[in-house]
Amino acid sequence: MRLPGTETIVNSWAELVGELHSREIIPVREDEGGHLRSPYVFRGADSAKWPLETSIVRLPGFIPSNSKTVERSLIRSFRKYAKAGTFDDKSEWYVLAVAQHNGLPTRCLDWCASPFVAAHFACGDETRKLEDGVIWCLHAGALRAINREHHQSTRTLDRVAWVYDTRLLESQFRDLDALDASYEPQQPSTRLMLLWEPPSLDDRIANQSGMLTIMNSATGSQNSFLADYSAQHAALVHRIVIAAAVKPEIRAMLDQNNISERTLFPGLPGLCAWLKRYYAKAW
Repeated sequence: MRLPGTETIVNSWAELVGELHSREIIPVREDEGGHLRSPYVFRGADSAKWPLETSIVRLPGFIPSNSKTVERSLIRSFRKYAKAGTFDDKSEWYVLAVAQHNGLPTRCLDWCASPFVAAHFACGDETRKLEDGVIWCLHAGALRAINREHHQSTRTLDRVAWVYDTRLLESQFRDLDALDASYEPQQPSTRLMLLWEPPSLDDRIANQSGMLTIMNSATGSQNSFLADYSAQHAALVHRIVIAAAVKPEIRAMLDQNNISERTLFPGLPGLCAWLKRYYAKAW
């Protein structure tokens, strides 16, 4: 599968820091008071070969024609078996964010505002230490411009923020069915990929500056969407590939800068994961 965007390979911690803080990634925003602020969101992956596939598509035995039925069954069962009262009066967007956050297969992909948090996920699995990792950089402004060009319905979502919050989404798309209704399978231009910021349900989302992308089809490929449009919008996607040989150095430097399981996953499981790695032999 073709990977979208341009690519840069880094071979040291210094190169990674320089790339993540270049003026291309973090420009001066004259329209925002002259601040240095990145228009990008970031996603780390342990393998640079992996395309941007959602967890529902990666389900064993996944059959695209059954995706909507499976998705609805997952969400319905998640609501039903959760602790009584957990989702009373909560919108489907809220439930979807909680589900994704807790590992339920969904049509969403995780992103974050912090490039170093993304670097953690690109260098987080010792079993993948011999593979090149990657930090995906997605230009939120370019994505929004693409959506506005093809979808009248998203233009009202542009009035407040550079990413959409749950309230804005609910005002335009009441639930997943309403979102799906905006897609016409015979017209690829009706594809929609939204970047939204869920509420800070707990410290984990807040600490990771977590965000989500979602398409208006349960089977929609975010990888294909971005590959198609990155040819027209050069800044839309950039991949920073982390050479396997430098993963141990980057992992150590992230720990030194307080980017670890202990801080990104508050609670005993995150603490134990960090301690297990801290007291083991270095990669």
